[in-house]
Order: sequence, then structure tokens, then C-alpha cells
Amino acid sequence: MKVAPNLNRDEVGGDGTLLTNVHEDVSPLKELVRLGALARNRLIQGDRPWLGIVSAGVTALVALMLRLHVLSPELWRSGAVYAALPLKSELARLPMSLFLPTPYLPVWAASGQILIVFGLGEMILGRWLTLAVATVGHFVSSLVAFVLLNAVHQSVFGLTPALAHALDTGPSAATTAAGACLLIALRMRRCAWLLTLALILAALIAPGIDGVEHTVALGCGLFAGLAYRAIASRRERVGTLSSKSRWTFVLLGLAQVFRLPRSAFAAIRGRN
Repeated sequence: MKVAPNLNRDEVGGDGTLLTNVHEDVSPLKELVRLGALARNRLIQGDRPWLGIVSAGVTALVALMLRLHVLSPELWRSGAVYAALPLKSELARLPMSLFLPTPYLPVWAASGQILIVFGLGEMILGRWLTLAVATVGHFVSSLVAFVLLNAVHQSVFGLTPALAHALDTGPSAATTAAGACLLIALRMRRCAWLLTLALILAALIAPGIDGVEHTVALGCGLFAGLAYRAIASRRERVGTLSSKSRWTFVLLGLAQVFRLPRSAFAAIRGRN
């Protein structure tokens, strides 16, 4: 796991006009400017967004093959996901469904969000962490939607039985999880709040399977970002310890993250 960047002068190449203390409240625009400066510095250091480039290229290639009717039946059978499918079939198709075109986005938008989010995540947080968070967000959000669509009270979540037969493909859930994790890991609080509010409002205004999946993926990404920050903070404090001791602190950091929800609920009960 890469060391958590603080968006300070050392991380973005010494541009003091952009940066002050990381804990300073700044506008979302300034947070994005800092993120761009950090990405530029990582490129100068030799990091390359190969995960984003390859994933975006595969998405564009699959869309082109479907448009030209090349292996179309095989591609759809390997990645077309519907909640009406048996659970085993949906689980088998979920990996390929990440690269199939979504009905609601043009190909350039689907490929673009993969390139930007996966590319930034790979250069800043590391390839395997970005891939893990995106995969968990994609799988968990799809499975939660599957469970809700097959639940008795599905209407409570704005779902209808007809949505069980709707095509549910695309990278939106994966990029939502990876993007949320990146924002929290970099302490981009304003952008994280904007992303959260935008997704919740979208789910309330236009209820459906996309709103449910994006909200679940957002939760996965936020939790992963908090875990990253807890582990990275402990790594910074114990940088001189042995490898065994470092893993002990990593496990303690994860335990601290898992205790956060229980402590919050205990505080609420005590207040009541």
C-alpha cells in the first residue's frame, strides 16, 4: 500500500500557491486543483495509469464488438446481468458486466470515468487497492440490488418487479466506490460531501436500481477510505518498527475502524 499523500508541498512538487495545511477547509475546486497537481507529480515520478487505460480500452473494445456484431451472443451471455437471473448465473456474469455498455451512458462517458477514476486511484493509492475497492463495490452493490428486488417490500426502496428484467451492466458502481475511497483517503472532504449529496439526491429524485447500487457502492468506498486513512496513519507513526510490528498496527487500525459504528450507536443511545 502506498503512503497516504497529504496534498502538501512535497507531494505536489512544491507549488506553494496551491497548497497550505491539509486540514484547511478549501473549496471543492481547490481540492480538485490539488488533486491534479498531485497526479501530475506522480506522472513525473514515473507512475502510469495502466489499470485505467487497459480497463477503459477493454470497455470501448467490447462496445465496438457489440456494435459490429462480433461475438455479440457470447459477450452478452458472459456479462449481461439481470436480477431475474439465478444467483449463481449473476455471480458468474458480474466480472464481465463491468465492461459491457450501460443503457444510460454513451461509450465515451463509461470509458472516460474508468480512465479517470481507476487511473488516479492506481497512481495515488496503488493498483491493487483501487482494483479491490472497485471490485467489492461492483459485486456488493449488484448483490444488494438482487436481494432487494427479490424482497417482499421492494417498493419501499423505489423498486418495481419490472426492474428485475432490466439490464444491469456498466462500471458506475465500481467507479463510485473507487472514487469515494480516493476522496476520503486524500481528505478531500468537500468533494466527498458533494458526491454523497449528489448520489443521494439522484436516488431520491429518480428511484430505481441505479440509485440503490450507487448508494451501496458509495458506502463501500467511504468505508474503504476511512480504513485506508486509519491504517496509513498508524504506518506513519510506526515507520521504524519491524515488519511483524507493522502488521500488528495495521490489524489494530482495522479494528479501530470496525469499532467506529458501534461507538457511534452507543453514544446515540446514551444521549437518548
